Amino acid sequence: MRHKVPLVYRDRNLISLSPKKALLIFVRLCEFIKKLFIYGGYLPALWGPSLNLTVCFILNISLDFRILAISFLLPLIVYSHDYHEDLENDAKTNPERANFLDPKRGKQLTLFYLTLMGILLIWLFNFAIIVFVITIFIMGILYTGFLKGITKKITAFKNFYIALIWGSWGTFLIAIYHKSTFNMGFIFLFLFIYSKVIINTIFFDLKDTKSDKKSGLKTMPAVLGIKDTINFLKGINILTSSILIIGVYLKVLPPIAIFLTLFYAYTSHYLKLGHENPPELSNKSFIADIEAILYPGLLVFIKFLFGS
Repeated sequence: MRHKVPLVYRDRNLISLSPKKALLIFVRLCEFIKKLFIYGGYLPALWGPSLNLTVCFILNISLDFRILAISFLLPLIVYSHDYHEDLENDAKTNPERANFLDPKRGKQLTLFYLTLMGILLIWLFNFAIIVFVITIFIMGILYTGFLKGITKKITAFKNFYIALIWGSWGTFLIAIYHKSTFNMGFIFLFLFIYSKVIINTIFFDLKDTKSDKKSGLKTMPAVLGIKDTINFLKGINILTSSILIIGVYLKVLPPIAIFLTLFYAYTSHYLKLGHENPPELSNKSFIADIEAILYPGLLVFIKFLFGS
């Protein structure tokens, strides 16, 4: 006589997740992803593809998804390398990031990102882009490895140098990819991005004003003080909007570029936060970090709204 096989079998050795445990795991996963983006370099690295998309939307040109991936990976490599190299200093100035990063895995991560980018470059197989990517990569690594000391001699050297890298990366990578469509629009967008990065990087120096003074670094806040630095950044903020307005007026940029001047208010908001409580900027830095990531979203919304 056959025994009936039970339709439902419960193994007491299996761990069943209660709704409460599942929610706890989800919350912890979200927290880990948040820290990965903020402390692992993912958030600032998103500036690469975001700026590329912004340039393409404004100039109405196409973009290969491999360029977007490369544009994300290259700054991620540089930031990941820089963060792991600065763990000793971060233990004092940015303990949250120092506690999150694992110094033993730093080189492994960098090698992994490099491998991915190498595969994409070989797949793309564009000699001019390969040369440009390698040049920007060398510029980034040179700063993190050798050029930081120049900031002890030249005020705000870091800010102007990094702005040059980001401005070039955001615009000229696209110009090289679309070599037949290069025009003055790229120059105006380069100047816009350059000015925005100047604001962003100097803003992040505010929280390290005391430690930079002790180290002899001539950052803008260490030399001018917080109040005068904020006033300087307010002037640059006006300049960024002026660049776009002039570009549209001269018909170098299309009218849609004007909508990016809305971020004048956004930048003014986080500059106000920096003026009121600089020591707390480590916890609020993501506000400045996500600015450029919002550009493409706004432009897509405007194009959808006006059907252009």
